[in-house]
Amino acid sequence: MERPEKIQDYFPYVAHRLKNKSYRREARLCTLLSRRLFSDIEVIGFDPLVRQRRAELEHGDHTVNIYIARHLSEFDWQELQRIFGEADMMATIQAGDNLFIGPLDPILRHYGGFKVFREEVRLFSPNWLAQLWFSMLDRLWQRKAIRKVLTALGMKRRQPLIVDQMLARDIYVAYLYHLIHEEGRDVLIFPEYTKTQDKKIKYGRSYSGRLLEFTPLVFKLLRDINKKTHRKIQIVPVHLSYERVVEDQTFRTLEKMKTNRVTKPFTYIVDYFFNYTHWLYQHHRGRLVIRFGEPIVLRKRMDFRLRLHEEVRKRVGMLQTVFPTQVLGYAFGDAQQLPENELIRRVEKTLQELRQTAADLRYVENLSPREIIAAAYPHFNMHRKRCALLYDPTNATYRVLRPDVISQYRNHILHLFEKWHVSDELRKFIDLFRDQPEKKSF
Repeated sequence: MERPEKIQDYFPYVAHRLKNKSYRREARLCTLLSRRLFSDIEVIGFDPLVRQRRAELEHGDHTVNIYIARHLSEFDWQELQRIFGEADMMATIQAGDNLFIGPLDPILRHYGGFKVFREEVRLFSPNWLAQLWFSMLDRLWQRKAIRKVLTALGMKRRQPLIVDQMLARDIYVAYLYHLIHEEGRDVLIFPEYTKTQDKKIKYGRSYSGRLLEFTPLVFKLLRDINKKTHRKIQIVPVHLSYERVVEDQTFRTLEKMKTNRVTKPFTYIVDYFFNYTHWLYQHHRGRLVIRFGEPIVLRKRMDFRLRLHEEVRKRVGMLQTVFPTQVLGYAFGDAQQLPENELIRRVEKTLQELRQTAADLRYVENLSPREIIAAAYPHFNMHRKRCALLYDPTNATYRVLRPDVISQYRNHILHLFEKWHVSDELRKFIDLFRDQPEKKSF
């Protein structure tokens, strides 16, 4: 295949397939699955965005919403897209190319997903079936005996398009600009990242449960696009608070599969299978709170906001809703076993510390420590395959069987006790200059 001359020629390989139609029927189908996974889903702060969009449509105006969300579960994008679909505000979703597996490729694209290449890839066709077929033939062609047979049959090797990391970055930058400037699409981005032991950047879900660092590259790109486009852009912080993350006990398995060369290609197949069959044997459903924060409007000029990625990360983190599971996980800390009286004391101390934060404590504030433990325990001791915490009535002690699961819920709220890089006093000082007329600014 000849290398395209224009960067736009790569768009068919990564593009979403959202249509300008109502997706309310698809949203209702997703609602059926959501009801089997969660006992209650509460949405807070989305109505003002809907009213803003309706008012702008009446006046022929349009503001592009860039949703910046925390990423704890595979169901983050599904629940958010379901909410957007019910309001006819479907967004495109930035997703790694490793999620577009076989026949799931057209499904994810249909629901707004667009690819971001994270590693070097070999492209043969924008069609997933042709891509799969030619990839298999290409691997076979590398074997000398098979190559001789295929050559004897008159077959020629189809040369792939090789996309390295530099080209992948250029494709992403150009396509994000196209989405915002040309299409005027809302975009959902999960900007959390970690550095692996070999110093590689890994984007995706937080397996540890922590609120990870936000990459500054996305926000720098958004500011550059904002200067070039005529469209108005606003960043909307979003937080999904889970009483219980559906796939929390599979993260350890997924990490092991990724480190094995044989099982790595099947990692996300296993992940998808567990997530979308879990409702068949789930006995205790958790609650989910989806909270939208105050939008941050990007100005065309004279924006003195420092460290925008840190500012947005703080706003996302402060939207946290605390459930009994997080209080219990934080109270345990690194302990493997605690007497009941000691655990009660730790839960009470955790509540005192949480009251000093700005987090949403509606689900724990009016509960006693014993009631919090009683509410959280069923989520950690459902059945044999999910027994992360065990109570021994003989010795009146709680024993942790799956530290990797319990620690996730401690980490869910760990960011509430962080010291943020930009102080509130400095931020107020900057706001004084930002709010002045342009001619009186720096």
